[in-house]
Amino acid sequence: MPIDEGPQSNGRTADIVATIALLIVHGFLWAATGALLGLLVMVTDPCDYQRCGDPAWIDRAMWVGLGAGVAVGIVDLVFAIRRLVQRKTAFFVPLIGCAALLALGAGAAGLEILAGPVS
Repeated sequence: MPIDEGPQSNGRTADIVATIALLIVHGFLWAATGALLGLLVMVTDPCDYQRCGDPAWIDRAMWVGLGAGVAVGIVDLVFAIRRLVQRKTAFFVPLIGCAALLALGAGAAGLEILAGPVS
């Protein structure tokens, strides 16, 4: 016979579903960051006939955007699982991770632009 956990079980289920959905969104944001950084490499296309910045900025941007993005994702996943196991609210953990990933992506895009033409 199932035990009725009361109205808190609905809130717990919603938290688990929201946490899993936001972790999936985090993965999609990481992939979108990789696609954006891959496209921004083309900022160096006019460098054959114009003075450009240091091309090493492209590599640095990829490490910041993708490497640090993976690190944020792992930390995000570990803390979300830890809070779920402890039966604490966890949906805000991947939400913060998504915001951090967006900030990393914007910073990495700025780094890639440094490799482009110098005005």
